[in-house]
Amino acid sequence: MLRAAQQVQEAARRGRSDNHLLLLSVQSILAIDAPNALAALAGLEGLQRPLQQLCPLLQRGPTQAEEAELLRYTLSLAKLSGRLLAHPAALDRLQRGIEQAHRQIDHFGELLHPSVLAGLAETYAEGIGTLSPRIIVAGESRFLTRDEDTSRIRTLLLGGIRAGVLWRQAGGKIWTTLLERNRLCTCSQEYLRQLPMASANRS
Repeated sequence: MLRAAQQVQEAARRGRSDNHLLLLSVQSILAIDAPNALAALAGLEGLQRPLQQLCPLLQRGPTQAEEAELLRYTLSLAKLSGRLLAHPAALDRLQRGIEQAHRQIDHFGELLHPSVLAGLAETYAEGIGTLSPRIIVAGESRFLTRDEDTSRIRTLLLGGIRAGVLWRQAGGKIWTTLLERNRLCTCSQEYLRQLPMASANRS
């Protein structure tokens, strides 16, 4: 969820879009039959930055406006994932959208084809956008008005919802996350040690 929040913020405020992380997000949305949560998130790859930021946010809280914004996005994704699981019509719309995305990928041969992203964005708007709390994305108007940018941002948010559902299915709750933040920090550090780049950066 935090990875999705980071990427949405980068896209909305600075017009930056990491295609590789967007690809991982799309893969996670489509990985309905993954054997475990880590596989559904496409492994540890692409999780270095959120893992690095998770512990400071949990331990000291946000110290600047953009960190507060990240926390707001992440908490909204956590809440929306719970609302989704309790809303059969939204779940059905999400399922139909994922099936459509698979057909489009078979047709176009690309996970990041504009039509695939537009379809996933529509799935988010029609399936998640009807639930509350609605996520209001802040940023530069020039990065929030083009159809291509809107599709990327909504696809990233849908990837965040996918992560939130996995978190919920593992027993995740917002209040327990706060109570167990020290253990979560320890886990995040253990995962970071498994990433070669993280080890290299600390040495």
